[in-house]
Amino acid sequence: MDIKAYISSGIIESYVLGLASEEEVSILNCIRQNNAEVERAILEAESVLEGLANMQAIGLPSYLKQDIWNRIEAENLAVEEEDENAEEESVPSAGNNKPISAIDRKQWTSFKSQSWAIAASLLLAISIGANIILYQRNDKTNDKLNHTLTRVHTEQNNFAKLKDKWLLVQNPAIKTIPLKGVENKSDFHALVFWDQVSKTVYLSLEHMPVIPKGKQYQLWAMVDGKPVNAGVFPLDTVQGDISKMLDIPEAQAFAITLEDEGGKDAPTLSDLYVIGSI
Repeated sequence: MDIKAYISSGIIESYVLGLASEEEVSILNCIRQNNAEVERAILEAESVLEGLANMQAIGLPSYLKQDIWNRIEAENLAVEEEDENAEEESVPSAGNNKPISAIDRKQWTSFKSQSWAIAASLLLAISIGANIILYQRNDKTNDKLNHTLTRVHTEQNNFAKLKDKWLLVQNPAIKTIPLKGVENKSDFHALVFWDQVSKTVYLSLEHMPVIPKGKQYQLWAMVDGKPVNAGVFPLDTVQGDISKMLDIPEAQAFAITLEDEGGKDAPTLSDLYVIGSI
């Protein structure tokens, strides 16, 4: 088994997020006991997930609220003490029916109201600011988590495709024929899996150009120098997927051309993309 390919397949992320099947979990637990590299990869993935969880667990700065309330209460006690002292020492003033202490008390009451208003405004500002920070951090965390889940889903699909191909390759009745690009299409390639017993043919487009609208890839089997239709590649199938084609009893080679949607009875040789001999 290629350990690096196994680690990058996405199975470890699925395991850590609890998305892996029982069979996948069983296999992974068996491998991790005998492979330090896989064990490290699991621990790293768990550490990343724990970090994301810690980023979400952000509380409001309640200690700031408590500090403000403590200061307000201390100010109120000081004001009340001064009111009591002023009331004891107050005397009537000339031309004024109210004692000086009453005037002072009114001023202090106004001051207390202003203090409460300022404190309330400050608390509101702190609360709003903390919530904005919390929302922004949570939003970023959610984006990272969604990105991770999307990546895990993609990797799971890729791993499932690799698993299907691996089962075909391991089957002694299956002959794997690589199809390589022709002339200026050397970067393109595909795989044909041909069952020598049932004569069933499977096709996987590994790296091929995006199909133009109204066109479709068609597989051909070369039998005694003549092309035989082996079916068209389904339009709703993405590259890397394995599609069952038409059964072919015998052939010396396989090739793929780009034809009009629905396929043709004879290949368009000018649109030949890949070919592979058996």
